Amino acid sequence: MKSVTPETVTGYPALPDCALPDNIRPILGAHLNLADVSDLERIMLACDGTFTFQLEAYVRELIEVEILSYARRPITGVAAEVMKSRSGDIVWERKVLLRGADTGEAYVFAHSYVDAARLPKALADDLEASPAGIGRLFVDYRLSIYRDLVGYFFEDGAPYAPCFPNRKDLQFLARVYRVFFEGRPVMVITEKMPRDLFG
Repeated sequence: MKSVTPETVTGYPALPDCALPDNIRPILGAHLNLADVSDLERIMLACDGTFTFQLEAYVRELIEVEILSYARRPITGVAAEVMKSRSGDIVWERKVLLRGADTGEAYVFAHSYVDAARLPKALADDLEASPAGIGRLFVDYRLSIYRDLVGYFFEDGAPYAPCFPNRKDLQFLARVYRVFFEGRPVMVITEKMPRDLFG
C-alpha cells in the first residue's frame, strides 16, 4: 500500500487535524460513574481489550478497516507527552474507519500515532501494508502488550460527516489509550464513536 495523506484520499475531503485536546478526562478511577455517559458507553470506554472485537459483538457483524491515510508526521503536544516522545519526533500517523463487513456502515473513526522504531520490523511493515485492525495484528503476532487507558473526551463530529453519511447530529465520544510493548509506549490510539450508535 502506498502511503497517502488525508488530502489525497479519494472520495473524502481533507480530514481535520487529530491533535489530542488538553481536557482529556480520566477513565480509570472514575469508571464506576463516568460523567455524562450512558451505561453502554461507560462499558465501551472502560474495556481494555481489543476494541474491534467489542464493536463486532455489539453491532453483530464482522468489522473491516478502511485506511484513510497513513503518513509520517511529527508528534507534538499532548500526544507527544502520552507517547513519551520529544515534540517533533517523526512517527507514523494512521487514520481509519471501522466498517461493517456486511452493511458497509461506518461505525468508528480511529486515529493512531505509531512509533515503528519501537516495534518488531515485521509488525511495523504489516501496519503499513495491511488493512487489518491494529488489535488483530497484535493477536496474530502473539505479542505481549499492555493497554493503558489515558482518558476520554467529547468532540463535535461535524468535520467527519462525509465519513458517516447515515449519522445525524454527529457527536463523538472518544477514548484515548496507549499501547506498551517491552515497557515502552509504541502507540497512542484514539477511537471516536458516534454517540447515536449507542442510543
